[in-house]
Amino acid sequence: LVDLANESLDGYSDAQIGAAARDVLRDTKKVLERMFGLQHVVSMAEGESIDVPVAYDAGRYRLTGNVSRTPPVRGELTHAGWQATKCDLPAWTGKPVAALVIAPAEVQVR
Repeated sequence: LVDLANESLDGYSDAQIGAAARDVLRDTKKVLERMFGLQHVVSMAEGESIDVPVAYDAGRYRLTGNVSRTPPVRGELTHAGWQATKCDLPAWTGKPVAALVIAPAEVQVR
């Protein structure tokens, strides 16, 4: 994912970019599911009407549009949000100097 995001795409066709993105997105979804067990914050379909209560949690709802109105408000769900049902991150077992390495340098030995 980091390589894909930092790669210059100038020399690639849209088909090549799409093929690479498909693999990266499929594998990323598997990792997110395995480590975080993602589920929607709201179990409604996008486009449905939703009531936001007076004391809503701003961490669970982001209001857009006519936000000058005081809750409770009724609006259209434009994104159901995501939340983790678990956080299954492995414990760090390496040296402190490598703790912030996202992907190690690869060296092919000849």
